[in-house]
Amino acid sequence: MSMEKEVSMEEENDVFQQRSAHFLKKLESDMDYKSEFNGDLMSFDWVNEIEFACPRIDIIVRNPKLTLIKEENLVKVERAKKITVDSVKDLAKHSQYISRVNKKTKDVEPSKILDVRNEETYNIYENRFLYTLIQDLEKFIFQKEKMLEHFELNNNKQMEYKGNSTTEREKIQIELKISSSSLPSVQDDKKLKEEIEAIKKRIKRIKEFLSSWEKSEMYKELDKAHVTLVKPPLKKTNILLKNPNFRIAVRLWDIIRMYDYEDNDVPREEEGNGSIDVMKGFLDHSFFIDYLVLDSMTKSKREQRKRMSHYAVILLTEEMNRVLALLKSSGIKVSEEELLAAVAKKMKEGKSDRLVGMDDVKKKFKSALEEYLERTKQYL
Repeated sequence: MSMEKEVSMEEENDVFQQRSAHFLKKLESDMDYKSEFNGDLMSFDWVNEIEFACPRIDIIVRNPKLTLIKEENLVKVERAKKITVDSVKDLAKHSQYISRVNKKTKDVEPSKILDVRNEETYNIYENRFLYTLIQDLEKFIFQKEKMLEHFELNNNKQMEYKGNSTTEREKIQIELKISSSSLPSVQDDKKLKEEIEAIKKRIKRIKEFLSSWEKSEMYKELDKAHVTLVKPPLKKTNILLKNPNFRIAVRLWDIIRMYDYEDNDVPREEEGNGSIDVMKGFLDHSFFIDYLVLDSMTKSKREQRKRMSHYAVILLTEEMNRVLALLKSSGIKVSEEELLAAVAKKMKEGKSDRLVGMDDVKKKFKSALEEYLERTKQYL
């Protein structure tokens, strides 16, 4: 049976359109799109930031700030290093520390006395901030080194679609899952390896800074004292706000935490944007086409061809409508001649036995497209 004869079956068009409208009206569907992309890590901006900060942090560590603290301890007299006025005042308040009084000289001999010492210490907030930053930076570098050992340039995508609908006599369901993975070229692999080797050399220099800082007097004293690590948010002290070297250290503190936050979701997953509704419309339509294929399956191959031939012409107009709507939403206008020329081209490619021209296309599709083109002419 020829195509011309099938498309002239006007009596079936209304029935088909009703089935299509009913199917799409009852359709419930959901589309989920995710992409896994770690190629942006190739920028390695974090290396630049750390390299920029290292010399400034080094200046601070080599010239740490000290503060005087007053330590008071009750000790045996023989262990006291210095007797001060405060020591005597304390003894006057605590006479129980006096073991005996010399009756001749009236000298007081205490068994214990308050030992008061003024000592310099590195245990101030700004130094504890540096101590914490050095530890955080060491952990950060360790994580990045592990990442570089198994780094791959990935651009993976995955889409899932689920839908269900009903006809007058059937319930239809579909589940679709499509995934894609990038295939880096040999040239990309070579370039990636060269860049990673260069980054590793730069990291080696950063680790040399870390090693020297951990050997500094300031770091060793704070480590020995088991000081409490600084937690965000930072206190905005005058030194952190105004000292140019400390300001760069604070910036690095923030950058490390920004990367840590992002890396918690690596590989990052990006949900589709507002255009997902347009894309889902194509999948909904494809679901309907898939159903028509299923519905056309019969024992008779002739009957199958007959059904699908009729469906194909109607579905063509529907798909054109959807494509034109997408083009219109994107600000792209298509004329009638351009539309028919595109169809003619495809028909030429599929017909090896005879040449199909513009007149043939108009003749074959006039009845199916006339109404549609009239409705959409205002947009063209």
